[in-house]
This record gives sequence, C-alpha cells and structure tokens, in this order.
Amino acid sequence: MQTLEQNVIDYVRRWGRVRPQDIAEEFDLGGVQTLNELTKLEDRGALRLVDGAEGTLAVPTGQSLCDPYTGTCI
Repeated sequence: MQTLEQNVIDYVRRWGRVRPQDIAEEFDLGGVQTLNELTKLEDRGALRLVDGAEGTLAVPTGQSLCDPYTGTCI
C-alpha cells in the first residue's frame, strides 16, 4: 500500500498541473493538511508550487525521491 506522500506525487505527475483543492478532494484531506503535505514535498524537491492564473498549482519536477535507508524510490 502506498503512502499519502506517494499517492500525491503520483497524482501530480499524472495530471501535470494540479490545484491544491483538487488534491484535497481526491484524498479527502483538509486544507491545512493538504498545504502541509505539498510544502513538505516541495521542500524535498518532488514538486513545485507555482502561482498561475487559476491560483497556486502543484507541478511535478521530474525528480525521484529515494529513501537512503530502504533504497526505495517514489
């Protein structure tokens, strides 16, 4: 089973440019939880948050995130 983090990254990669509201609806998250998750993923380089005509959007960076302890990548 994938973690929330993995699911969010997959969702953003699949759709390309995603509003935080869409992520909140897809994964049944509150607004604060969604922003915390997106900010954490942005800090780790998995996605970028950019301001667009439709507001803030999450866009993929194309980088993989790898866990140095387990060797798994997302």
